[in-house]
Amino acid sequence: MQDLQTGKKESPAPDGSYNNTTTGTCQEETLVVRNAIFENMNHFRVYDHCISFTPRRQEPFFREKERKPRGKISGFSNRSRFRLFTLLAMIRNDLAEPPLFVTLTYHHGHQNTEKSTKSQLHNFLVQLRNFDPNVQFIWRIELQKRGAPHYHLIIFPGDNQHYQNKTFYEITISKIWHNLADPKSRKHKEYGCDVKKIKSYREACSYMSKYIAKASIENLEDVEGKHWGNSRNLPVKMRKRIGNFDEESVILIKKLLVWMRENGKAKFADEQYLNIHNDFIVFIDREEFLKICNDEFFFERDY
Repeated sequence: MQDLQTGKKESPAPDGSYNNTTTGTCQEETLVVRNAIFENMNHFRVYDHCISFTPRRQEPFFREKERKPRGKISGFSNRSRFRLFTLLAMIRNDLAEPPLFVTLTYHHGHQNTEKSTKSQLHNFLVQLRNFDPNVQFIWRIELQKRGAPHYHLIIFPGDNQHYQNKTFYEITISKIWHNLADPKSRKHKEYGCDVKKIKSYREACSYMSKYIAKASIENLEDVEGKHWGNSRNLPVKMRKRIGNFDEESVILIKKLLVWMRENGKAKFADEQYLNIHNDFIVFIDREEFLKICNDEFFFERDY
């Protein structure tokens, strides 16, 4: 048998078989080349409720923009709001247990300062972790009309045996907050913590949109520091990565623009933002995006 790479003939083994090492090496080299090609393509990263686009690495001119250092946080900007909704859209849609929407408040007349409430929020999250070590969360501050802050959280319970008794889990959350915020108030014990189960991604966005819209009316400039935050290991899941060259990317982006205009998102269909030279994010369900794709991709990988 002749080796096609070297032109030399292989000698058969005593059992009459030939050495397949060369064939295996060729397959490995082919895989390395394919991976190298894939990594140097444009990429669409597909999540359950959004997609992100990253241009290929061979075009550094358009991507190496100087980023100004972040200054002091003085409000809840549109960019910060966009980051919050992007994070929500990247969270997986098939969680074993539904997340909880929790509101932590103070009763009327309670004297508090911003520093004391931020400290209480921190202690609440620490004690929540002690109760449920694998819990994850997103929190958001809101000012009431009387000036007292309260907090909205989306809580993702971990693998905690207590969550099997969901009522006990909710009662424990309420008890932790009451003991920290105002342990002497009976009204606070009854009304200081509100817990709702979130049934879907749409419902989570609805809750967040409601309170974010209110925040634009209230004077949140009085709040120093972060206006929202999250734990590090949220259940974010990339479902698929699609790699393609510029021609296919342009076709896909044009299809995305058409889809946005036809689905009530025309004001976000900005061609200066959505093009092959920019990193961008589009809020679209995974199934809808894959319908748009059809055969306009070169490689794809599931995760």
